[in-house]
Amino acid sequence: MLVRRKTVALALAGLALVFVAGCGASDKNSTDSGGAAPAAVAPEGAGDLGSKTGADQNTTSEQGGGQPPEIGRAIVYNGQLTVRVDDVEVAAQRVRSAAIGVGGFVGSEKSTSGGSRAQSSITIRVPADKFDSVLADAAKLGEELDRSVNAEDVTATVVDLDARIKAQQASVDSVRRMFAQAKQLSEVVQLEQELSRRQADLDALLAKQRRLDDLVKLSTITVTLVGPDTPYVEPKNEDPSFLGGLRAGWNTFVVILKVAAAVLGFLLPFLVVAAVVLAPLWWWLRRRRPTPPTAPAATATPAAPATPVAPASTPAVAPKSTED
Repeated sequence: MLVRRKTVALALAGLALVFVAGCGASDKNSTDSGGAAPAAVAPEGAGDLGSKTGADQNTTSEQGGGQPPEIGRAIVYNGQLTVRVDDVEVAAQRVRSAAIGVGGFVGSEKSTSGGSRAQSSITIRVPADKFDSVLADAAKLGEELDRSVNAEDVTATVVDLDARIKAQQASVDSVRRMFAQAKQLSEVVQLEQELSRRQADLDALLAKQRRLDDLVKLSTITVTLVGPDTPYVEPKNEDPSFLGGLRAGWNTFVVILKVAAAVLGFLLPFLVVAAVVLAPLWWWLRRRRPTPPTAPAATATPAAPATPVAPASTPAVAPKSTED
């Protein structure tokens, strides 16, 4: 009974405390509501969404206009153009001026004079963004006979080469650190050899990168200028056939015969000199060679006369007796 009374008393005391706390909170809320309007409750996750949107806006503004960064393509352009002109010298000078005017240069030039049969082949290097315009201007010098353009995408090669250079540079730096910390002479010699080898590999990669970068930045155009009367054979793209293969085989056979005749003509003077020098020497050595002595002829011995052979006798047969 006593325990039950204590339990009831504790329960009533707990209810009283809860009631007092509830009244205090209600009074506080009433006071706050009287001073200001209740703030709007944001939906769940709204704060995260707002912060994320702001971060996205900052990222977009940093990237510039919301466009993702583009990876530039590395393309090597090569062009060949054949033009028939009235004056080869004047047209060649215009091609040189066009190349220099856009920031390029003349790589090579080969010309043959002959009046109306003159011909000139000029190879120029121009910036890649001026490739089309320079090619079009060169085609306007006269009658365009042939045009060939090749574009090679070397982006993968450039990316791979950059990665290999970075790895090789890190390797060289690592060996240099070990070389600086080496104390024994054997270690110094070994590390010096390894450093030289890796540095040579790095230099080769860098040279290849410079060459590839030059091909990408400066395109190559070969312009062939022919005079009004210069014969020109238009290249034909024929499909492979039996007659085409037979013609190619015959041409190859003729080329082989020409090469063999050229080799024989090259060796013939040496063969004549060798024959003039070696023939007397061979004859003299043959004369000095001792002759082997001849054996005396054997005397023939007369054969003995043959002995006659007596014929074999036939055994006699005894006569039968009549009495038997």
